Amino acid sequence: MKFSIPTSKPWVFGASVSSKTTSAKLGLAALATLTVVCGVGLGYLFLTAQSTQAERLESDSFVIQFGNFNTGGGLRTSSSYNLTDTTGQTAAGAFTGLTQILGSGFQYIYTIDTFNFSISKLNIDLGSLAIGAHSTDSLVLTINTKGAGGYTVYAYELHPLRLADGLTTIADTTCDAGDCLFSIAKLWTNQSIPGFGFNAAGNSVSSDFISSSYFRPFADQSLSQAMQPVMQASDIATQEQATITYKAGILATQAAGEYQTGVVFVAVPGY
Repeated sequence: MKFSIPTSKPWVFGASVSSKTTSAKLGLAALATLTVVCGVGLGYLFLTAQSTQAERLESDSFVIQFGNFNTGGGLRTSSSYNLTDTTGQTAAGAFTGLTQILGSGFQYIYTIDTFNFSISKLNIDLGSLAIGAHSTDSLVLTINTKGAGGYTVYAYELHPLRLADGLTTIADTTCDAGDCLFSIAKLWTNQSIPGFGFNAAGNSVSSDFISSSYFRPFADQSLSQAMQPVMQASDIATQEQATITYKAGILATQAAGEYQTGVVFVAVPGY
C-alpha cells in the first residue's frame, strides 16, 4: 500500500473520496488509517499520560528498567508444537478506548514480524449523486496474522459528510426502516432513502452484514461513538479479505457543494 507520512499527523494513510450531486459538487474524503498496537506495523498510538510506578533494578554490571516479576514463563516444546508463555504478568491484555487500543504484555512481541494489513486503494469516488438514486464505490481490506489470537479490524468516521462550512451535512443512513445503527446493519435498498453508510462482505466480516443489501452508518467520532468491528477472527489469518462498499444518496433539498469526511480503519492483532 502506498502512503505518505505528513509532518502534522504522523503515520497517517490518506484516502480521499469525492462525489457530486446533480446540481452540486459532493465530495467524500475518506481517511484510511492503520493503527496497530505497540508499534506493530505502521500506525499511530494515542496514549494518555498518567502517573505510574515501576521498579529500576541495577548493580555494577546491569540495569533493568521497568522490571516486571512474573510467576512463570518460558518455552515449552513437544514433538508437535512449540509454546511460549508468560503467567502472572501485571495488567496484560488489550485495553480499548473510543478510537485507540493498547496491547500490554510480552506476548504481543509475536505480532511484530507476522502481522500485516493493507487497503487496496485510498481514493473513493462516489461520482455524481442523483436524487432518488444511490452511488457506491468500494475498497478491499487484506489482513495476515500468525498469532493464534487472530485479529479485529475496527472502523469509524471523523464526522458525517459535510460541507467546508462544517454546518451542512448529508446525514448518516438509518436504512429502509430507520432501524440500523452504527453497531447494527439493516436492509438499505430503497433508493429514495438518503444518507451515507457502508456494507462489508468477505472473510470474517461482522455477522450483521447478512448480505450485500445490509448497511450501517460508521461510528461517528464527533459524537464520541466507539469504533465498531467490521472484520474479525480468533485464529491465524492468511490473506483474509473484506470488501467495504460505501454508499450515499440525497434528497432534492440537499444543498449544493463538496462534502467530505474521513474514515479510519484500525487493525489490531490478538494473541
